[in-house]
This record gives sequence, structure tokens and C-alpha cells, in this order.
Amino acid sequence: MLTISSAHQHQGGALVIALTGRIDASSAKDLEQQCLQWIGGGETQLVFDFSAVSYISSAALRVFLLVAKRLDTVKGSVRLCALNNTLRDVFDISGFSKLFTITSTVEEAL
Repeated sequence: MLTISSAHQHQGGALVIALTGRIDASSAKDLEQQCLQWIGGGETQLVFDFSAVSYISSAALRVFLLVAKRLDTVKGSVRLCALNNTLRDVFDISGFSKLFTITSTVEEAL
């Protein structure tokens, strides 16, 4: 089950979102809706903190690609940070690590 931190906060001009749990096919839909709400509300810089994420599915990868494309139209960006080795492997194998800025910490992402 995915938890999107209700304590997301603005730092350095970006909205930092802490994710917890598994991002699978069912939770990816919730994440997509929330991201589209943030973008619709004017957010253009999103930083996702993966430090507490244990799993990511291909459906979730699609969400991040969709968000990146939406933000690209408004000169925004998506940055990912604190991926564990397993998650990093998923991004590397799928080629998605070439599409996103991925850093070790939130501070580096900002």
C-alpha cells in the first residue's frame, strides 16, 4: 500500500513529496490523480522522496513519465531521490534513469 505523505512541503521552490510503501498498479492510480491535482494547482517542480518505498511497478513508472511530460509543457521538472538499490535497478533496466534526475538525497534534488 502506498502512502503519500500529508506533510509534503515546499523547499527550494519545489514541492517535496515523501512516498511510503509499494507503488503498484492500484496505488499508481491514486498517485497519478494526486500529481495531476498538484500540477493543476500550479506546481511545476516536484521532488519525490523514495526513501521509504519498497516496490515500484511498471504502472507507477508510467505515472512518473506522464507527470514528467505534463510538467515539460510548462517548463517544470520531476526529480527523484533516495531510491534503494532495487528501485534504482528498475529505473536503470527500464531506461527511465536516463529520463529523470535521480539523486541520493532531497537536498541534492533541490
